[in-house]
Amino acid sequence: MSAAAATNPADDRRRQILAAAEVCFARSGFHGASMQEICTTADLSPGTVYRYFRSKDDLIAALIDASREQTGQWFAAAREEADVLAALARMADEVLRDLDRPTAGPLHFECTAEAVRNPRVAAQVRQADAEAVAELVELLRRGQAAGRVDPALDPAQTARTLIALIDGLAWRKFIDPTIDAAGFLDTIRTLVDRFLQPEKKPATDGHG
Repeated sequence: MSAAAATNPADDRRRQILAAAEVCFARSGFHGASMQEICTTADLSPGTVYRYFRSKDDLIAALIDASREQTGQWFAAAREEADVLAALARMADEVLRDLDRPTAGPLHFECTAEAVRNPRVAAQVRQADAEAVAELVELLRRGQAAGRVDPALDPAQTARTLIALIDGLAWRKFIDPTIDAAGFLDTIRTLVDRFLQPEKKPATDGHG
């Protein structure tokens, strides 16, 4: 079967609508963007869009789910890496490149703001965060067992600190869209390596 034959038209249409919603939400905000604006951007009739998504809330929920799925794929790949520090470096590269998408920063903070007043979004955002923390904790524990991560570090606190570092870069990207997030990779790698690796004990001269 060819790749074209394997394509699911319904999935393609959903992706088309979500791509348009992402552009509109990043440009106008969740509350500023209208369903008509999304239909126009997607170049689809309202009837077609409503066939897949009943409301803006459904579109927001689907975008958060898509982000969770992407994050899950990054962690799945990281679990296959033998070296935890190498896995984290590769993930950092992918996350930073993702932050350079024009819609990434605005959507990150739209979701955060919406979570304050929308219980459905709040539940999704908290679930996504809990999943990311849990995945990162497991990676760090594996690194500690292998001697690659300092055993004195608390895995849960360390995981939250690393995620906060990425959140901070997302904020920088949001307030200054000209920033090249991917350009921070070397700095992030240095920070993470120095933060995570076990403290090196001074070499002895063999006397005393």
